[in-house]
Amino acid sequence: MLFGGVSLDDRLVRELAAVLERPLGRKLEQALVFRAKIVALTRDERAAVLAALERAPAELEEVRKALLADENWRAGRRQLE
Repeated sequence: MLFGGVSLDDRLVRELAAVLERPLGRKLEQALVFRAKIVALTRDERAAVLAALERAPAELEEVRKALLADENWRAGRRQLE
């Protein structure tokens, strides 16, 4: 799945959905059910994902690194700070 511009496998999206608050976690769960290829995020959703990953279990470190490695996410993070 292309998640906010970053390619993530379904397993990682499922794990991320489990740590996100509603309704964003639900949005990801529905994207998996409907086999969405792309999930777009608002600036607020992007901030929520990054905040959740800061306090997420170590298993999601792979997601955090993948998102922060992408230039779009780094630029979005700078805008939020």
